[in-house]
Amino acid sequence: MRLILLPAYVAAMPQKQEFIETLRKAHAGELTPCEGQACTKPVRKYELISKAQPGIQWMDHGGYCGSWATQRATLAHGAWISQQQVRDHTVNGGGPNDHEILASNVGLAMTNLKLKHECFDWRNTPAPQQGAYFKWLKKHLTAGNTVAWFIMWSGESYPLYTLKVPDGLYGHVEPVIGIMSNHPLTDETVYDDDVVIHYNDAGNETFYKTFAMLPGNWSGKQGDPGKCQTNVPGVDGQCIGPYSYGCAVMGFEDKQEALPMSLSLEPWLSEPDTRTGSKPNEITGTLAIEGLTTGATYDIYRWNDVKSAFTYTDEYKIKSFKASHTDFVYTDPKNFSSASTTYYRCVKASGDSVVV
Repeated sequence: MRLILLPAYVAAMPQKQEFIETLRKAHAGELTPCEGQACTKPVRKYELISKAQPGIQWMDHGGYCGSWATQRATLAHGAWISQQQVRDHTVNGGGPNDHEILASNVGLAMTNLKLKHECFDWRNTPAPQQGAYFKWLKKHLTAGNTVAWFIMWSGESYPLYTLKVPDGLYGHVEPVIGIMSNHPLTDETVYDDDVVIHYNDAGNETFYKTFAMLPGNWSGKQGDPGKCQTNVPGVDGQCIGPYSYGCAVMGFEDKQEALPMSLSLEPWLSEPDTRTGSKPNEITGTLAIEGLTTGATYDIYRWNDVKSAFTYTDEYKIKSFKASHTDFVYTDPKNFSSASTTYYRCVKASGDSVVV
């Protein structure tokens, strides 16, 4: 976010130049190793971590962090959505960079992409919102949902662009993929040492942050900087401000009951930037399906565009199988384009009876 296209490459507003440099290096093939407290997986009694993959966002036209976070959050539910496709399915959210994903238009993008979702109500929740937001966030993560959260940078001026409060107290969007706790995940209480797990959109690292690390402050005065905790190694001055934003991806807007499923990619680290003229590549998708009943027969469907999803006719059926275990891994022999929207679902075959 806050990247400006230049003739040769990109530049950023100066407030978070460190992250822009990390992105530059990542695109050049030099991944920055994570160091510090937030970079090492801690020990907790309970955890729920969705299957997803980290990677590298596009840098141009304001930055594609919101599109990338939506894309990676959706992998955990079994679909691939190009970063450009996310933008193409919404409207301008009030910023200068066409359909850049902001808190104001991310929900519409998810609706138009047929993603079942819930966005935190930042417009109507009294500020400071962190307490209500953290409760909302934990509810979704313990339910196995993934979240695109909007974080504030320490030292960056707010509100973003010319947005008006309560909008605009964020400078980056990331996918949150899991939670860890010393308390059973049925406990709705938010504990300071509960851990949220996320990617930073700029490499192959996973980050682990306690709720105690997350709160940040802002004076309320137009143009003043956000203030995050900067004395915790690995936190990098990121926080959730007094106005808090995020959308949880809960699956798909599909009336058909389907099995839990995630999609992994090869190649997975980055997607060719078609916005700046790169040609799409071909991606091999591997599905990890869970919750099967041994002896039952299942069908896997694939749709290559938003319009046809989720039409359960034979032309979209790509695989039938009888479950010999409660999980099943399937690599699709037919690749899909990185520029596409490609959805997968696994459903119990109609008329199937379980063989004991």
